[in-house]
Amino acid sequence: PALLEEIRSGALELRNKVEVVDDSPPVTDDSVRSAVATDNPVPEPPFWGVREVAPSLEELFPHLDRHVLFKLHWGGRGKKGEEWRELIEENFQPRLERMWAEQDWITPKALVGYFPAVSEGNEVVVLDPNDHSKELERLVFPRQPNHDRICLADFFRPSDSGEVDVVALQAVTVGDSVSELLAKLEADGEFAEQLYTHGLGVQAAEGTAEWLHQNVRESLGIGEGQGRRYSWGYPACPDQSEHEKVFRLLGAENIGLSLSEAYAVSPEQSTLAIVTHHPQAVYFGMKSGFVPKDPVSDEVIALGERGGALPDADPDAVAAD
Repeated sequence: PALLEEIRSGALELRNKVEVVDDSPPVTDDSVRSAVATDNPVPEPPFWGVREVAPSLEELFPHLDRHVLFKLHWGGRGKKGEEWRELIEENFQPRLERMWAEQDWITPKALVGYFPAVSEGNEVVVLDPNDHSKELERLVFPRQPNHDRICLADFFRPSDSGEVDVVALQAVTVGDSVSELLAKLEADGEFAEQLYTHGLGVQAAEGTAEWLHQNVRESLGIGEGQGRRYSWGYPACPDQSEHEKVFRLLGAENIGLSLSEAYAVSPEQSTLAIVTHHPQAVYFGMKSGFVPKDPVSDEVIALGERGGALPDADPDAVAAD
């Protein structure tokens, strides 16, 4: 008990510590806003509120990031050239196709919500879909102390602009069956199969989030790579306690999701995210990232080599070139 209390206290102290870079203001400071445009068009959502949606397995498959699956999860890291090609063609790709055809443990479910919203300082104020004057939640984000002073809230209309923006929130899962199968494989000593199953389960969840993100783009009528999707735990939105607010807004328990005491989403193969349509939206950290002068298109897995046909060469080599 003493050790657990020491770890919890240390983690809480670290999480609540205000980061200061040199003599810069803290990440909670909102006195200087970035130069992100506030006159970009605001798209019309297909509906206001929350709906449950789900892709078929056929729809989901192109959104799997096979590069991450093969390299990171299935042990292909470090393989190059002909060795990489043989590994894909003789092992990974046939295995993926077999597992995808035979599995009955991936059951994708998703919630998507379109809410009216405005920004105030470092907060996105989420409004009631039925009454745009009523506040539901405030999602809080850090601001860069230096660089361009970006905060995720900047990608939404300021409250004093007189206009209301739209924010999309999403929750996806591939269900409890993945975790149950992983536990059985471990108990049976099938550690190699456990590795392959875990990797595919993780990428199926990420692929479902990617599929839904593209669905949001299509529904809002914006470009295929416009805007960004941010999940809590990453530099632009590090505080996972914000998950509680997203759960309330989406009713995430309706697709079988729950939160741990540390705000982790369960089942493991699940994600929550906030989506912005702003054409200048980029991924950034507190010590890196700038507002682009021209819109920078996001990578769309289903439209590239990662999720499309097998590459003609080692993706690592292509990236290096």
